Amino acid sequence: MPEIYVVTTSYPERQGDAQGHFVAAEVRRLGVLGNVTVLAPGAARRSLGGERVVGLAGGSAFGFPGALQRLREDPRRWLEATEFVAGAVRWLRAAPTPTRLVAHFLLPCGVPIATRGLRAGTAAVEVVVHGSDARLFAQLPLGQRWLARQLIHAGARLRFVSSELQALVLDSLPARERSILRQRSRVEPCAIDVGGAPSRERARRLLELPNEGRLAVVVARLVESKRVHVALEACERVAGLQSIVVGDGPERDRLMRRFPNARFVGHVERPLALSYVAAADVLVSASLNEGAPTVVREARALGTPVVCLAAGDVRRWAASDPGIHVAP
Repeated sequence: MPEIYVVTTSYPERQGDAQGHFVAAEVRRLGVLGNVTVLAPGAARRSLGGERVVGLAGGSAFGFPGALQRLREDPRRWLEATEFVAGAVRWLRAAPTPTRLVAHFLLPCGVPIATRGLRAGTAAVEVVVHGSDARLFAQLPLGQRWLARQLIHAGARLRFVSSELQALVLDSLPARERSILRQRSRVEPCAIDVGGAPSRERARRLLELPNEGRLAVVVARLVESKRVHVALEACERVAGLQSIVVGDGPERDRLMRRFPNARFVGHVERPLALSYVAAADVLVSASLNEGAPTVVREARALGTPVVCLAAGDVRRWAASDPGIHVAP
């Protein structure tokens, strides 16, 4: 069977762990095609079911509430991040050459891990660009040309989760590199998996919520860029609408003081988070820094209407899905 390697900075540490669940959903799909090995930071790693997981150094640099946030909080974590990159490159160079390598996140899994870990042309390389990695790439003061040439030399193909991110990255490149990588790129959101989520009625029973009450749910990391305060301000304008916030982060205390009528349930296991989404009358999202917002797609897969701002490609989705309402 084909050997497929997946390199990612975000992957669940156990069943029910929400971090990197979108990568895990893709790994499950790849498992139908071949033997999958996942490289991820953190020594305490084990298989979620069928795949092989290799835990590498650098766990403290990544994880909740996000790599960039963690690195800003403690610059010493940059050393941990460097150790993960070096460890992944060493592992790839020592391991048998795979049929295919999928790198989730342009930086650092695409460049330099994928581009340095394999000899050019020895395996099909796909780099999946999600959001924060695209914005970091575009905002670099210099170096985009060099990074693009590394991708070109490795024969990498780029998969963007939204057309917005595709334009952001490619437009930051010089004309020659932009032309080559545009031909090697496509737009395709990550896989989602809502299997096992309950119906609305069952979710409300499980969560002990009244069946007749009107409920809005916000699911997000509680960091400034997610603009949870904007979502809750909108909810407050609707009489009789209860708001539940699923997620945690450095903004939680401030948000709880500002919105005393909202219920904050904190960071919960993924099945419970999906239950809250399934129980809701509406999912509300005010974030503008998204690629292909997973929670929006999950809500629609569960039949929950969505009110959101025009992040990523949601306006395009709304054109064919009347359950997505994009606020002006």
